[in-house]
Amino acid sequence: MALKRLLIGLMVLFVCTLFSSPVIAQDNRFAHVDREAIDEIFADFEDHLPGCAVGVVDHGELIFSKGYGMANLDYGISITPDSRFMIASISKQFAAAALLMMKQEGLLDLDEDLRIYIPELPEFDEPITARQIIHHTSGLRDLFDILHLKDLGLDPTTSTVNAMALLSRQQRLNFRPNTRHMYSNSGYLLMSILSENLTGMSLNKYTQKHFFEPLGMESTHFHDDLGRIVPNRVESYRPTESGPGRFYRDNIDRVGARGLFTTIEDFAKWDANFIENRTHLENFTERMTEVGIYRNGNEHDYATGLRVNQYRKLDTVGHGGNYMGFRSSYMRFPDHQLGFIVFCNMSNINPAGFARDLADLYLMNEFSGIFEEYTGTFRNDGFAREYSLLIEEGDLYLQKGFRDKMKLIWQDDDEFSAGGWDIEFLRDRNDTITGFTVQTGRTGKVTFYKVTS
Repeated sequence: MALKRLLIGLMVLFVCTLFSSPVIAQDNRFAHVDREAIDEIFADFEDHLPGCAVGVVDHGELIFSKGYGMANLDYGISITPDSRFMIASISKQFAAAALLMMKQEGLLDLDEDLRIYIPELPEFDEPITARQIIHHTSGLRDLFDILHLKDLGLDPTTSTVNAMALLSRQQRLNFRPNTRHMYSNSGYLLMSILSENLTGMSLNKYTQKHFFEPLGMESTHFHDDLGRIVPNRVESYRPTESGPGRFYRDNIDRVGARGLFTTIEDFAKWDANFIENRTHLENFTERMTEVGIYRNGNEHDYATGLRVNQYRKLDTVGHGGNYMGFRSSYMRFPDHQLGFIVFCNMSNINPAGFARDLADLYLMNEFSGIFEEYTGTFRNDGFAREYSLLIEEGDLYLQKGFRDKMKLIWQDDDEFSAGGWDIEFLRDRNDTITGFTVQTGRTGKVTFYKVTS
């Protein structure tokens, strides 16, 4: 009997230990990452301030999730992985996926004149298409910029009817369709109209049917009913002289460009779908990451509500969001099946920077040595000035003086930024770095040539 009680006690202890362990259940390639290192990245978010929810997804498994700061300052509610954030422009990939689903169902031709499906659109000099609004190449003026020009901004009195009427009165495009890329929220707002006109369902109901329900994303919806109660809802804030101040809530219920509420735990299921498709959209990953092509045949980096890019020479797919105090970032490394999710509720927070910090932490072994070729001493004789570039703890720094140095932030191949400077490295025909240019906005490009390695 005593032995039986002992065995039961050991089993209870095992279960309790299992479920109280840190939220890091990763394989040996991330053995160098611990909870304290992640906590240090978000150390500035105190219990009485807005903050962020964070998730790391490895091969479809949520291996780390945690909240930092407050979801609601009025009631002292903390942010958790179950907190529901409005994720701003990260919403776009879900709206664009809905259009691909409508094409699959034979309801939509992505290359047909959009006025066939939305007759109230103006008749422009050239027709615009659904494919172009997906890739931001239609030339449509941005609705939110138009509202600002009319001194309406994001005023809470601005209604959906007024906003869409204003958009329908635009008689000209910014450029000839599919000759340029210019980010425009207008096309993504039109996607909710396409859903209603072609499927008889709101964009929220359509995405629920084809994406959220199959994935088990029970805490995710497009917020097209402004009176809807949202459990675990996060409020957004902005800095004021006296501390964080509340943003008023959105009064435009036309979703698509933004308006998706979700959680870290739900969004991790979406990330996992890029590995194993469980939605109704066939060839999900290939179609979602297919970049746009201009009419001259050149590609650009915008896919289906996602940007296809690089960070520190590794391929990435992702998007950011910024709307009414909600800031968000999603950064995925497809070759490593590793995703970073950061949702925040304060207008001056930089979630993309945090996502990069997480990537630096988890992928430090992949990034090791990639900056070696940029190091050395560089000189501009006209300024009689030398700068040294050096590596410290895996990061590239520009030494300005004996103690003064700036961390260079990777932007693209051979392109960095630091302290308001845009820095681009130069190479010869042998692909060897020979110098770099610095542009500050007021001096134009100034070239520094490499003198020592």
